[in-house]
Amino acid sequence: MAERTAPSRAGTSASSDLWMEVLAWLGQGPELLSLARSFADIPPGLAPPDREALTLVALLVLLATQDGHTRLPLTGPGSGEIQARLALFAGPEATLADLIARPALAVAFGDPDAPAQPFVRTGDWLASARLHAAETRLATALRLRSDGEPPRGAILPPEPGLQDLFEGPVRLSEEQRDAVRQAIGAPLTLITGGPGTGKTSIVVALLRAALRAGFRPEEIALAAPTGKAGQRMGESLRGTLARIPAPGAEDQRLLARLPEPQTLHRLLAFLPARQAFRHHQNNPLPHRLVIVDEGSMVGLELMDGLVGALRSDAQLVLLGDAEQLPSVEAGAVFRDLVEALPGATRRLTHSYRMDAADPDGRSILRAARALRAGDGTALAAEGALAARASTAELTGHGAEQAEADDAALRTFLQGYLDDGILGQPGFREAADRIYPVEGEAWAPGDVADLACLFRAHEHARLLCPLREAPGLRSVAGLNQRLHHLMGREAAGALDRDLAVYAGEPVMITRNDYRHGLFNGDQGILVKARQEGGIHQAVVFRTSGGFRALPYRPLQPQLELAWALTVHKAQGSEFDRVVLVLPSADSPLLTREILYTALTRARTGATILGSREALQAACQQTTLRCTGGLIPPAAEQDGGSGPG
Repeated sequence: MAERTAPSRAGTSASSDLWMEVLAWLGQGPELLSLARSFADIPPGLAPPDREALTLVALLVLLATQDGHTRLPLTGPGSGEIQARLALFAGPEATLADLIARPALAVAFGDPDAPAQPFVRTGDWLASARLHAAETRLATALRLRSDGEPPRGAILPPEPGLQDLFEGPVRLSEEQRDAVRQAIGAPLTLITGGPGTGKTSIVVALLRAALRAGFRPEEIALAAPTGKAGQRMGESLRGTLARIPAPGAEDQRLLARLPEPQTLHRLLAFLPARQAFRHHQNNPLPHRLVIVDEGSMVGLELMDGLVGALRSDAQLVLLGDAEQLPSVEAGAVFRDLVEALPGATRRLTHSYRMDAADPDGRSILRAARALRAGDGTALAAEGALAARASTAELTGHGAEQAEADDAALRTFLQGYLDDGILGQPGFREAADRIYPVEGEAWAPGDVADLACLFRAHEHARLLCPLREAPGLRSVAGLNQRLHHLMGREAAGALDRDLAVYAGEPVMITRNDYRHGLFNGDQGILVKARQEGGIHQAVVFRTSGGFRALPYRPLQPQLELAWALTVHKAQGSEFDRVVLVLPSADSPLLTREILYTALTRARTGATILGSREALQAACQQTTLRCTGGLIPPAAEQDGGSGPG
């Protein structure tokens, strides 16, 4: 928002035209206003001015939900932002308190104990009844689990039986062992830690303990919020299990029948036509142990659905990094849970990457820790973030920063494409060839070339906090620039004027249940021989190999993915990350954004932006106004502040 000029106001009276203009400026479409008006039509008999006031209240709630809040604060932190947004729609003299104080609107606001109306309010906050119910339900269910006894049939092998699990395939630290002990005996365990703190080793020890306690592999579910995160989870677990020096019978059975990590939507069997899950309280999941990775990415309603679908005797283990960005969807569930349930939480503080011989990885983690702590001074310390005089001096190794105007950024992008993508061995040949995809099986040469394409794009990725902004300081601008540069190289393409060229990365932007694709899934466009002709196809990497689908039917839900928002990059890792910063006054420039971006990188984290922008990010945190998953009784005694 800070990079655009707000719509001017000819007056202070509310009007649909003005509201549509403000929504467009905020990056929203007309459907949001239609939804707000449908809320305002629920109470019968409202006079037009009151209906317009209620529409505006509903609009503010919906916008806040899209920003990740589960409630609208009427006082305290966050209320100033809401008031500033209201001023865009109704002028500076309008206040939210005056709007909701209209006597006729009382029929729309329910009590937290009996939310029969579309909205719930107290003296401190206002929320949609739907999100308030989900938050209350989740808080109650998880507190019952965290306060309960070990479930009947819990893993609970005797301590001596864990010793060899603690010693191999890697020796677990005491904090890792404590996390395993908690997870095998408790109905709920939260494990939070940054990159390289050994969460995979904990899960492997937990899985091995479960099989020794008599669990069958099919009684265990592994899940993640996205397909990419699930794929990474499976690869990490299989790699660690394969390093067991002397695997026993249970270990061999686990490796042969390791449950395939699923997205949470797939685990819960989402039904698109009903917009509901097949598994719920009355049709629970069959699993005795459910392990979910990347917990910080799980929004309120999805977590509510998961917890509501668990068997009463099931054990739930949530792993993540509470310091990362919260979910794209409303809520900050993992962060709130870690704060609210210390008894169920185990924190991992030691990073094994810092012990590794690779100085680049240590440099990145030092910079990430300084950002997480909000310590701008520490960023300049030797070994944390190296300042380069220009983009020409960037090395692509360790944590480094350079300022770049648009001209320098254009030069950098050309080099990024030439050296980082097109210069990867075999990439040009793999992008230019035609793949026969009419049959079910790939030829060995096809697999090798497709792996080459994916390897090049998974080696490095551009990230940006902003999805759209003028120039090159956004995902849209970066994608369009690299698409233009790629077009110059597409001598072998089907046509010179294509929306996507062969070899370009693309991403699914909304769930496609018919094709089994989900928002955030990434693929690469190729030329394919189909139906007797040469057409474009998109290839996706799955746990079972590569899968090709015709491009044209997917086109409406595809976008270029040379650059990703930091949110979309969660759950992924790359050798090198290039983070392009907006101006220092951008509201999206926060320490969580920078921390999350840097921790996607293994060996190189390059920041293109000013030192002023870095300092601003260190001082600004991502605010989520939530219920904090506090006990329902505490809500009745006065509500909660932002979580």
